[in-house]
Amino acid sequence: RSVGFGNIWRFPALAYEYGGGAFFVPYLFALFVVGIPLLLLEIAMGQFHQSGDVGVFGSIHTKLRGVGLASIMCGFFVTVYYVPLISWVVRGFVESFTGEMRSEWDDISGSEAVAYFYDEVIGMSTLGEDNKPTRIVFVNVIYLGLTWAIIGSCVAFGIKWTGRIAYITMGLPIVLLLVFLARAVTLPGASEGIQAYIGTWDMNILFDRPDVWSTAVSQIFFSLGVTFGVMTAFGSHCPRKSPAVENSIIIAVSNSAFSLISGFAVFGSLGYLKYYEGADSLDDVVKSGPSLLFGAYPSVLSTLPGGIYWVRLLFLNLFLLGIDSAFALTEAVLTVVKDTVIGRRVTNKQIVFGTTSLGFLCGIVYMTDAGLIFLDTVDFYVNFIMILIGFSKSFSAGWIYGMEEQIKVLGAKPVYAYIITTFGSIMVASLAWFGIRGDTTLWGFVVFGMTYGSGIYYIYRLLQEKMMEEPEKNWTMESLRYELTLRNVDNLKDTLADFVGPIPAIWAVLIKHVIPPVLLILFFNLAHAQTNELESEFGNYNGYATWPYQIIGVAVVFLACAVVLLGVFKPQLYECLSFDAEEGEHTITYVDAERGTTYKLEPDVVNETKAVVKEEEGSGYVKLEDEKGTASKPAAATTTAPSDKTIESSGYVELKDQKAGTTTSDEQVETNDYVEIPEKGRDVSPESSDEFVKIPKNIP
Repeated sequence: RSVGFGNIWRFPALAYEYGGGAFFVPYLFALFVVGIPLLLLEIAMGQFHQSGDVGVFGSIHTKLRGVGLASIMCGFFVTVYYVPLISWVVRGFVESFTGEMRSEWDDISGSEAVAYFYDEVIGMSTLGEDNKPTRIVFVNVIYLGLTWAIIGSCVAFGIKWTGRIAYITMGLPIVLLLVFLARAVTLPGASEGIQAYIGTWDMNILFDRPDVWSTAVSQIFFSLGVTFGVMTAFGSHCPRKSPAVENSIIIAVSNSAFSLISGFAVFGSLGYLKYYEGADSLDDVVKSGPSLLFGAYPSVLSTLPGGIYWVRLLFLNLFLLGIDSAFALTEAVLTVVKDTVIGRRVTNKQIVFGTTSLGFLCGIVYMTDAGLIFLDTVDFYVNFIMILIGFSKSFSAGWIYGMEEQIKVLGAKPVYAYIITTFGSIMVASLAWFGIRGDTTLWGFVVFGMTYGSGIYYIYRLLQEKMMEEPEKNWTMESLRYELTLRNVDNLKDTLADFVGPIPAIWAVLIKHVIPPVLLILFFNLAHAQTNELESEFGNYNGYATWPYQIIGVAVVFLACAVVLLGVFKPQLYECLSFDAEEGEHTITYVDAERGTTYKLEPDVVNETKAVVKEEEGSGYVKLEDEKGTASKPAAATTTAPSDKTIESSGYVELKDQKAGTTTSDEQVETNDYVEIPEKGRDVSPESSDEFVKIPKNIP
């Protein structure tokens, strides 16, 4: 999903808007400090748990399922407005073969091309007062349905099928991009466009427009697919031993390289358009967003020999890029649904049909004559959700993971005091930085230093008391400081590294101490951005009417926040989204079943083989544990069955396979997706050699 429309038009347009080459400063900061570590978190957690976002963050704490659900909702919001973009591309491609469009495209200027797409393709010529919608463009509804049908027919056959399709949908656009690049940079006037893209470095923009930092992070999130649940879903389909660090770096770097190359192709073309039209400056031809995608860029290609064929090639390229991203965004939703108890009871094709049908119905609002305005508005407000979810995910992994163990070791006071000190001081400083007019940068740092320093002093005193209260444990201030600041996230790093490969130590520091504070600051930064009339941009974006545009956009943000908060205060509401078993069912999740086997009287050495599900009295779960030792000792294998409903008369427990479903037939025994338990279903007696637990050697 990492390469899509945003790489072609969003990134180059942002670079031009925010000081040319100067935009690469916040962009590279966002990529290496925030983007890659979060990408690694999502991929590694998905691989480790073999689950989507809801299951992954629910495994950290049941109160965090809302974080995963909000992430999936964010991805669904994007999918719902992303597919209409693809449908407009499909319509443009189809109509490029009609006489009407071919005649329209002869010797057309950039502004005329934009007007053609706005008025004829999108249908904006009939907008009412305050640019409010007046009709549904039914032709576009047909193309929307066709696009969703293409997406559904591809993802219905599973991730392996879409993976094969991706070789075409991703490989061909790369080839086409190189073709466009070679053509664009050789056109007259291309150098002026490239100069505006990369040759201008207005560093003042980094201070005069602080929203550039939030925008850069949002661009990284959008292009990498982070915070949408996409990479967690893809990670869950990877082998657990896949090298997550290498994969994350390859994905991130190749994505940014595609964006950079796209910028040269786009602005080389726009430089030629300025030359061709005789415009006074590049500002007269540079368009942003969909205007660049559907107007200026096609108009450049139409001026070339065989121009209509270049335009068709562009539409084909855009379709392939868009459909590939749509596959990924849809797969994130499907993975979460399939991980639920309800999702296990229906087929993949039924889930796909329900998801695509819902996406189609929600997308009809973008098929009105105001569809582009709805799209622009929701896209702006989704930026808030992305940063909020990025903060929530890093906070969950860096601060909530292992917190209960921290409290057992250190006590509650220093743990909670450290959280309040870190984030309370940032919130207070952000109010000074962004909430007060004028240059308050220095005062913000003063407030931050005083607040943070006071909190750290209080925590230091608490740790000193801990040393005095427990002299037998030989605590030192250094060891206590490590327990408080890094122990939990280091444990997470080491746990993941056992499966996904070595993870650099700096990752733990970034996930806990850098990314959450940075994203919190950027969230306040974006929330306090102002319009040219010095009004808050939140609720007044682009001067669009309050109803329906601003209200819908703000509602999207508050809905995502509500989903997270509901999970915190009412976690039972999301139990239906868990892939754990319902009462009376028997589900086993393998934590590590690749290192050995437990089998009656076999001499194989067992090395920490564990197949564990949480123990809840009466839940019907089965917990299998095997400590270090040899499998020849029957006592090494014990079965704990806390529910009367666990075993009836069969010697088998139905294992809910996380991806394939329930293993019930004898034919599937060969896949090793089963657990054999004595019929009594009680503790195994070490005296009886006939009672044993069998865990197959090659469990996936």
